[in-house]
Amino acid sequence: MNQDKNWKTIKLGLYSFMVDGKEIGTLEKIYKGAKEKAIFRIGDQTYALTYSGFWRSNYQITDQNGQIIIKSSFEKWFSATTNLEYNGKVYQLKIRNNPLAEFVIFDGTKELVSYGLGTNFGKVIVKINTAPNQTDYLLDFLLWYSFLPIAQENIGEYFTFQCLMMG
Repeated sequence: MNQDKNWKTIKLGLYSFMVDGKEIGTLEKIYKGAKEKAIFRIGDQTYALTYSGFWRSNYQITDQNGQIIIKSSFEKWFSATTNLEYNGKVYQLKIRNNPLAEFVIFDGTKELVSYGLGTNFGKVIVKINTAPNQTDYLLDFLLWYSFLPIAQENIGEYFTFQCLMMG
């Protein structure tokens, strides 16, 4: 079952996530001085992404009760792979070129969700690929948050686009 997934800008720093024409939730980037965090609202659940560690290189996602839902750690200092502890498992978030920038979450060797740049009739677009039966939208929110700077650099801040599904 292919899902039609879209992100659209509501205003600077606030984005709406749509699946098959229905709003699933919003992502808000918040900047307070040098600190950055994000709020994910998915249905009636609220999650916060905050950075941790000495160099603020790791992040965690907590629910509205302060429980850690996802925790990141790097394999190596300059690695293109981030380990994600989530639901008692370790997933990998990898950055690759396919042929343009792409962020992918893997469960072992299986690709669950990917967000990458593509082209359509000479215009840069965002491609979202989702494995069949993958409906954990928290992973979409994490990937959009991670991939957003690349999308902004290549498309611009104020965009509404149709994402291509290759599920």
